[in-house]
Amino acid sequence: MYAVTNRIKVQKGHGHEMEETFGKRGGVEKEPGFKSFELWRQEAEEDHEVYLVVTRWETKEDFKNWTKSDSFKEAHSGPPPAYILGGELSNFEVKISSEKT
Repeated sequence: MYAVTNRIKVQKGHGHEMEETFGKRGGVEKEPGFKSFELWRQEAEEDHEVYLVVTRWETKEDFKNWTKSDSFKEAHSGPPPAYILGGELSNFEVKISSEKT
């Protein structure tokens, strides 16, 4: 399994806009190899908010193919909203995973 995170720094007080934006977007779940998407909100910092976007994929190639897809282009079209202060993308090969069945 392959996981990708994007740590996004948001202006304080604009987190709800971030949540609404991600709630409206879709399409990634239809991509080959897609396993899951989560949007996490970190407890607020004094001057900003932090969100972590977490996606899981069957393989690294599935993720790379998604970045070339129409759904990726649609979700990432246009300039980022002004309330986004920055982001940090990280990619991981998942070595151990456990789920309650």
